[in-house]
Order: sequence, then C-alpha cells, then structure tokens
Amino acid sequence: MEIRQLTELDKSDLLIAINGAFADYIVPFQLGTSQLEAKIRNENILMDWSVGVFDGARLVAFILNGMRQIEGKTVIYNAGTGVLPAYRGKGVVGKMYGFIQPFFKERHVKQLFLEVIDNNLSAIRAYEKNGFVKGRKLLCFGGELQVSARPFSCSIKLMHNFPWDILQAFWDIEPSWQNTRMSMELVQPTGLGAFIGSDLVGYILFSSHNNRIYHIAVAVQHRRKGIATQLLTELKKYLSSTQIQLNNVDEKAENLKFFLKKCGLTNRINQFEMIKNI
Repeated sequence: MEIRQLTELDKSDLLIAINGAFADYIVPFQLGTSQLEAKIRNENILMDWSVGVFDGARLVAFILNGMRQIEGKTVIYNAGTGVLPAYRGKGVVGKMYGFIQPFFKERHVKQLFLEVIDNNLSAIRAYEKNGFVKGRKLLCFGGELQVSARPFSCSIKLMHNFPWDILQAFWDIEPSWQNTRMSMELVQPTGLGAFIGSDLVGYILFSSHNNRIYHIAVAVQHRRKGIATQLLTELKKYLSSTQIQLNNVDEKAENLKFFLKKCGLTNRINQFEMIKNI
C-alpha cells in the first residue's frame, strides 16, 4: 500500500472512498459530486494538504484537511477521516498522521482540530494515541420544529448583508469550524434579522436546501421576549419540511439547549472537539 498526498485528480476516487467508508458509520451518509465540491469549498479543504492510503489504484483510507489562518496561526481542521471496512484495525489513521505531520511542521502549522462522535471509542483512542486531547463537547439537535404563534415583538426581515460586529456581540459561545464566520461567508446561508425599530436585536442563518440552522442568537438585553420563537416561526416559511438540524452546539450553551428542546428538537448525537498542538 502507498500513502501520499491527494491531488485534484483523486476527487472521483475520493467520492467512492467516502461513500464506502461512511455507509456503515454511526450516522450513515452518502455524498454526491456537487456535495463533495461544496464541502471542499466551505471547509477550506486543500487536496494537497490531505492524505490518502492506496491499495494499488484503489483509495482505501483518507484524511481531508482544511486550512485557515486564525489569529495569526496556521490551523488545520480534519474535515473527514474514513477507512474502508476491510482496512480497519490496521493503524492506518496513525500512519496517515505520521506521514502528513512533517509537511505541516514545514508550513508552521500550530494546531490540529477534529470532531469525533463521543461514543466512537475506537476513533477517540486512535486520535489520543496520536496526541490529540479532548476539548469541548458539541451537541447536535434535530427533529420536527414545533413553535406556537406568539404576539409579534419585532419585525423580521431578510438580511442581504451580515453585520458581523453586531452579530458576534449576540454570541454566548464560539461556533465550531463548520459554523464560523469564515464558513458562513463561503456557505452564504439565508439570513433573517429581528428588528425593533431600526435596531437589529437577533438573527438566524440557515439553508433551505438541507433544512439546517447554522446560527440563532438574540441580544442579551432582548432575550425572553419571544424573539427567537418569532425567528423560527418565520423560518418555517422558507423550509420544505418541518424537520430541521442544528449541529455542534457547545454543551455550555445552557439557554440555547433549553430553547431548542422547548421547540421540539432532540439532542440526537454528541461530538468531542479534539485538539493537538504541534
């Protein structure tokens, strides 16, 4: 078997490997060509910073790596690790990290990030063996949105530009890689703003294509007035289904957790964010 960095020419083989590796995953999923391209774009994945294991011409394992400059540091995000079933238990994840880390050090990478499902114990052990430590716990919510009509306390308008300095002031927690400001500028979600007069007091960012909420937040001084409920009520007009998802909510976000459960969503799965300094 050969371990090497991936190239643009490997994308078709990568798609086959992704779908083969995740067909029996804890949360099975499959990607199409356009979905893979969107993932690569939205998560800043660089093919030549990613690595694969080849058995002959067949790609049998991979690590996709996204790269960003954050606060002056080069940071790598593991956007997906997959191993075909027949090649598991052979230490290939450790071998891929062993192969790619000298490349990272040459380019002055300071941190590696990844997310792993909390009950995927074999994967957690493999990452810990390679120097990763557990960080915060991230909760994933989904289900049928259940919001009841309340008297309107503000006006809801489409947002064509996102005033990030204002939006970030509403946050209690920092979003994970896929939901950061940098990711949102690439994803270009639909945004709804809640206004009292001319003042923006809350917002929601979402995709009607996959029924996913990326952000929902309200200014501290305007909470408990039904504004978030009003945003979700308006959101329903843009969705093809009442089934929605909101992933990677920091476990410490107590108010948001309570609100999401009140709106009918359930905490279906959890992940650990894991970090390695190099």
